[in-house]
Amino acid sequence: MKVCVFGANGYVGSSVYKVLKDISGIEVSGTFLEEPSMFDDLVKLDVNEPESFSEYFKEEQPDVVVWSVMAGPNEHELTDQGLIHLITHLTPETKLIYLSSDFVYSAGNGPYKEEDPLSTLPEDHTFSNYTNAKVKAERLIDKELTNYAILRAGPIYGENEIGKLDERTDKLAYHLRADKPIAFRDDLIRSFVHVADLAAVIVEFVQNDLIGVYNTGPEKTQSFYEFMREEAEKLGYDADLVEKGSEEERVDEEIPKNTSLNTEKIKEKLKLNFR
Repeated sequence: MKVCVFGANGYVGSSVYKVLKDISGIEVSGTFLEEPSMFDDLVKLDVNEPESFSEYFKEEQPDVVVWSVMAGPNEHELTDQGLIHLITHLTPETKLIYLSSDFVYSAGNGPYKEEDPLSTLPEDHTFSNYTNAKVKAERLIDKELTNYAILRAGPIYGENEIGKLDERTDKLAYHLRADKPIAFRDDLIRSFVHVADLAAVIVEFVQNDLIGVYNTGPEKTQSFYEFMREEAEKLGYDADLVEKGSEEERVDEEIPKNTSLNTEKIKEKLKLNFR
């Protein structure tokens, strides 16, 4: 089996790539854009550039594609260019695994099941580029493909396979090491998923025939404040340094309040434990 991991240099993609490389019978290739490369054998590729994308894909001819490219505020370019380039090259036999986000439920009235309607944000909203691009990508995949798995995830945390921490936990540890307080909001409810657990889910989908849309993560839902207090304790710091953040917002910067995920469906399909 040949697998291509687009975004194999990123926080999630590097974990998926490293795990796949150790599995017998899987030939894995991966791409990166930003230097330095975390692995010696990755191919530097701008997925938004059609000619180089086509050349790379035709050379690899993968059986499974993992799309773990992240672009944040530029996610709309990734959907309108890179993802469309990919879709035009996929055959019905090639399985796509697309990493999506809980922000497709931007109405913020969770917990959400997979069949609940997606929602976009106004174009002038601070988070519209990312949120609306993810919604557009999901709808595009569903319209154009049949052999796909969309995996929706909330905030991703923890140390990945190459020893990198998520930015939020890294910032937490930086403050607490210096005995400085740090604030997180208590009104934003999420399903936090460990990077190793999410990578394990993706690897499972690479190796099985499951298709469709799946929410990923544990049953437990928490606010950022609750979650980061727990993380402070796990790291051996004083959790009381984690304070409740201000809930005041500007109209065009409102953050969806509850994007937590109902994950019963994926737990019925996979025998994996989420921490």
